[in-house]
Amino acid sequence: MRGHRQLPLRPGPQPRGRPRPRPRGLADCGVAEFVVDDHSGAALPGLSHPAAAAFIEAVGGTPQPKYGWTDVSRFSALGVPAVNYGPGNPHLAHKRDERVETAKILAGEERLRSWLTA
Repeated sequence: MRGHRQLPLRPGPQPRGRPRPRPRGLADCGVAEFVVDDHSGAALPGLSHPAAAAFIEAVGGTPQPKYGWTDVSRFSALGVPAVNYGPGNPHLAHKRDERVETAKILAGEERLRSWLTA
């Protein structure tokens, strides 16, 4: 099962490698059980960390939740502050009609460069 999301404080499926029943609510696709062979927990919100707060202040805008999984959860598990940054509508991500206006990409690049070179 790809893309399964969970709350940051909820532990992941354990133990790995053991056959597990299909989760309730998952459409009947002919699979009765599956094996968890990899798991990465959700990222805890870290915007209060001084480094993340400084980044948000420098680039501006209003932080929004990220839908889906990114490497930020791996950093979070190690106690390293991390954020996802960039333009675009997360509801369109990885879909046929995914798109971002060029001006928004350029503005995001300008803000990121400004922060990196400050």
